[in-house]
This record gives sequence, structure tokens and C-alpha cells, in this order.
Amino acid sequence: MLLGFFSSKSAYFYGSVTFEPWRRLWKSWAPTKCKIFLWLATRNRCWTADRLANRGLSHPDKCPLCDQEDESIQHLLTTCVVAREFWFRLFAPIGLAGSVPRQNEGNFANWWRKTMKRVEKEHRRGVNSLIILSAWIIW
Repeated sequence: MLLGFFSSKSAYFYGSVTFEPWRRLWKSWAPTKCKIFLWLATRNRCWTADRLANRGLSHPDKCPLCDQEDESIQHLLTTCVVAREFWFRLFAPIGLAGSVPRQNEGNFANWWRKTMKRVEKEHRRGVNSLIILSAWIIW
């Protein structure tokens, strides 16, 4: 490829963004609106306080669930103490209590990937759907 030469092919191959959990997301049994929400959440595109502040719009000072930290979608789904308690109560009965997000997790997509490695292959689609629906409930 020559420098300064643009084609749609060069934009496709060099400018594309990959979405690692796409198969887990789109092949699940969750409703489409929940899938779209989680797709936006993994890309930090939900209208939380951090994004509202960047645009100069009014926003809550702290997380509406825990009132301890600044609100972001990553905080709401992984590091918020209320969300972590929710994940624990959800995962404990199915033997995944060790997969609850840690206090310093910070990235929902990474946590989701690590959690799915602990699930047997025949149960993955169901657990994926459970995670998507649970994230929707937290939101």
C-alpha cells in the first residue's frame, strides 16, 4: 500500500475495530434490546455521568447505586459494591461465586471473558444470556 493512497479496502483492513465478545453477545438467548445495550456498554457508549459531563450536561455527582464513586458504565457493571453483591447472589447458587468482579476489575468485557472460561462449553450460551440479562437489570 502506498502512503497517501486511500481506498475502501485500506479503510476496512486498517481502520476496523474488533469486538471480541460479539459471538457471546449475538448468539445468546437474550432479547435484542438487552444485546444492544450490552454492545453499547462494552464500548462505553451508555449515557452515564462520565459521558454526560464530557458534553456539559447535568449529571449525578456519584453512582446512583452506591453513592461512593463516579458513575461510569464500567463502574455500574463491575466495580460498584451493589453490582458486585448482585453478581455474587446470582452466581453463588450456580457455583460461579469465584467469578464475581473484583473491586479493581474496571472492564466489563474482560471480566465477562474470564468468567466464560470457567463455564463448561454446554452451559456457555445460558450463562452468557444470564450475564446479559443481569447487566440489563443492573442498568
